[in-house]
Amino acid sequence: MRGTAAWSASHLRLAGRHLRLAWPVFVVFLAQRLLTVAFVHHQGGELSRLVTRWDAGWYLRLAESGYLYPNYFPDGRVRASNLAYFPLFPWLVRRVEDISPLSMSQALLAVSWLGGLLAVWAIFAVGHALYGRWAGVALAALWGMAPASLALTMGYPEGMFTAAAAGTLYCLLRRRPVWAGACALVAGLLRPSAVAVIAMVGVYFLVELIRWRAQHRPRAENEVMTQRPDPRDIGGPPVRAFIGAALSTVGLAAFMVYVGIRTGEVFGYFTVQAQWGQETASTSEYVEGIARGLFDAEAGSTIPLTIAASMVYVLLFCLILFDRTLVWASVYAAGILVMSLTHITFQHVYGRQLLPAFVLLIPLARMRVPPAGAVAALVLGSVVMSWGGAHFLLTTTAAL
Repeated sequence: MRGTAAWSASHLRLAGRHLRLAWPVFVVFLAQRLLTVAFVHHQGGELSRLVTRWDAGWYLRLAESGYLYPNYFPDGRVRASNLAYFPLFPWLVRRVEDISPLSMSQALLAVSWLGGLLAVWAIFAVGHALYGRWAGVALAALWGMAPASLALTMGYPEGMFTAAAAGTLYCLLRRRPVWAGACALVAGLLRPSAVAVIAMVGVYFLVELIRWRAQHRPRAENEVMTQRPDPRDIGGPPVRAFIGAALSTVGLAAFMVYVGIRTGEVFGYFTVQAQWGQETASTSEYVEGIARGLFDAEAGSTIPLTIAASMVYVLLFCLILFDRTLVWASVYAAGILVMSLTHITFQHVYGRQLLPAFVLLIPLARMRVPPAGAVAALVLGSVVMSWGGAHFLLTTTAAL
């Protein structure tokens, strides 16, 4: 009992210390969100659009009415089912609405913004663990004004998903695989991109297993050890890493089973995705689709911008790929890139799908910039992205 109390007190002190160190990221994140809201209001837009447009409206209706399958239009035509949307975010919205004086739409924004605050805290923790406090602050601030960061101001689960992903990475950096698996479990109830988070924990287990087997392989009598073993490798097999890897799959697997039961098909989730028209393209179709998006898009389309931003993300991935301190981050980034960019159906949402890939901003966060220049870049970038997000919300018909 005394040991449990000491453990809890120690972790509470650690969390309190992180909160004290991380306070700038909370201020910056809230300022960025409020700036977007101010621009929406200044441009004459209704703030209700933050919770009714695009996927935010789907999440709002899901929180209000639950899952519908099959889903029909009033005239009897089949409509895409909301089973494509994962359950944890709307469930939390519903619970907040039940226990608070907030309306459902207000609860949607509250949960979204809370998820964003948790995300910048977790992102800060990752940056702080790798490179120090101000690298963590820079990484979180850059993520708050990344392309498609409008989703963090609207009723979207991207903030909460990124919090779970960043928490997973932080736990792996601290060699806490069971906690990493728990964070990945949460991610699996938020977005299909959790496959990338699960892969991160799975690769961690495989590396630990290979390391343990190499340490315990039989040696010849005349074989001389040329290097002292890592103290972390001494002991039994990596049971905790295995538990974390197994635990990480539970959330995503549970929802896939639920969708399969609702649809009556083993691969029911993919049937639902097909209703939305999302399909993976062949290599030639993909190249042709990218070329059309860049050079043959309609006037005023945002597709060329989203494809260009995606190319920048790919270049940033090349900068972190061979950094040995970023092995788990590279696995996660690769998974997000593959899942986000291997379809051409909805090219206009590339930016939002890549928003959780905060690790790709690490090379920018590590740049040596004078403090005054960093502050100026932060202010200018936040203003430009907030204004652009508000303009996109009010004028564009394509979904975010």
